[in-house]
Amino acid sequence: MPPSAPAPAYILAGPETGKREAFVAELRASLASMDGSLPEYSRYYAGELPPEQLVGLLQNSSLFSSRRVLEYRNAEAITGKAAIAAIEKYIRNPADDAILLLVTEGYSLPKPIEAAVGAANKKMYWELRDSEKPAWIREKLARDRLSAEDGAIDTILELVENETSALESACTVLAACFPPGKRLDADEVEAVLSKSRQEDAFSLFDRMAGSDLSTALGVLDTLLADRQSEPSQIIAALVWSFRRLERLQRAVASGQPPEDAFRNEKISSKTGQTKFRKAMRRYTAEDCERIIRAASETEGALRGGYPAHFARSLLHLFILSAMEGKKRSLILSGWKEEGYYPFD
Repeated sequence: MPPSAPAPAYILAGPETGKREAFVAELRASLASMDGSLPEYSRYYAGELPPEQLVGLLQNSSLFSSRRVLEYRNAEAITGKAAIAAIEKYIRNPADDAILLLVTEGYSLPKPIEAAVGAANKKMYWELRDSEKPAWIREKLARDRLSAEDGAIDTILELVENETSALESACTVLAACFPPGKRLDADEVEAVLSKSRQEDAFSLFDRMAGSDLSTALGVLDTLLADRQSEPSQIIAALVWSFRRLERLQRAVASGQPPEDAFRNEKISSKTGQTKFRKAMRRYTAEDCERIIRAASETEGALRGGYPAHFARSLLHLFILSAMEGKKRSLILSGWKEEGYYPFD
């Protein structure tokens, strides 16, 4: 919960978007309670608005609101002495009516910025541990007087991106479809969530599992245009899915029945099994390995300081090479040697 007297700047770090969004919502509500009206809210991205221009916006008061909240995403891209110094100098002498939210999916920002913000105003948002997720879902369902069998919980975790905002949305959808007191089973959950599921980074893998390149690229463009997922989140989700696919392929190749391989990977829903069977027909274990290596190089390029508008082209190239280059060597970037998804 934000304090009654908010700080002029916060660092919101870590990969858990749901808890971060909850903090921002509580902060805005707290300011509205204090001021009698909602604050003016703006969101910017480091790749599109340089830090020096951000400072200029912060220093210009609003004509329409007594308070402003400016969210600056991908703040890990603040590099270079001049950019870091500009942000640090502003935080130490901030505008009276503005609150700056420096957002990063990483765990830290440059030390001068962290020192200026202060440890008390740095918020870390860790992902739920796998062991915590079932209880978290049961608690949310119980809020609407629903309960669920173990198989239903596994199906939710399989079909929904495993971060709290997506999981909570799924619980809300289920509450709208079933009466209080209902105990949900896996088939009921799958039937509802499969129909209501929106496009996300994991549904992009679904399209890549098929053979429709244009549809896959269309889903990617939707995600980028709607800001539903950051490029790094898209890459991470695809890597997770292709690693899972590679393990399935190697398990079956070693003689394990597909049903046992699915069970070991906790793929219990019919939808999930159909998706991965389709992917197994298209991609071999060796294909998955090359795709993950290409993803690592693409991630290196995305983190390499290129302008934000390059992200779409880089991701298009990655998906094109993954889907169309499977019979040849993949188009690897060569932009950066560091591997973000190293092999064991």
